[in-house]
Amino acid sequence: MDNEDRHRAKVLSSHNVEDLRIFLKEKANEPPPQPDAYMIGGIVRAVFPELRALRKRGYTLNMLVRIFQENDLRVTATALCGYMKRLNEEADGELARGERKGTTQLSTSGSEARRHLVMKSDVPL
Repeated sequence: MDNEDRHRAKVLSSHNVEDLRIFLKEKANEPPPQPDAYMIGGIVRAVFPELRALRKRGYTLNMLVRIFQENDLRVTATALCGYMKRLNEEADGELARGERKGTTQLSTSGSEARRHLVMKSDVPL
């Protein structure tokens, strides 16, 4: 019987909906909760505007990596480059990751590739 009760649709009153609406409006005015811990990608995202400004002023990736190291954060120049490239694309509203401007890629699926294979006749060894 308990199993049937769980699957049965629960009918709520308009009072419940109004209470939820008020609660959500209150939550909308609060700042979003900050995470207790960050992964390095989250840290780069959080300080991206500052990193971008430093890059425009001539800082190299290795200089930025040293700044991270001075603050006890480990990141490689390659990883930082990848994070910043992705965030720059998002900020600039460029094409989605993996797409290239002005190029089209033909399908290279296995079934299509097999249709274009030509079998050579057997040659005695």
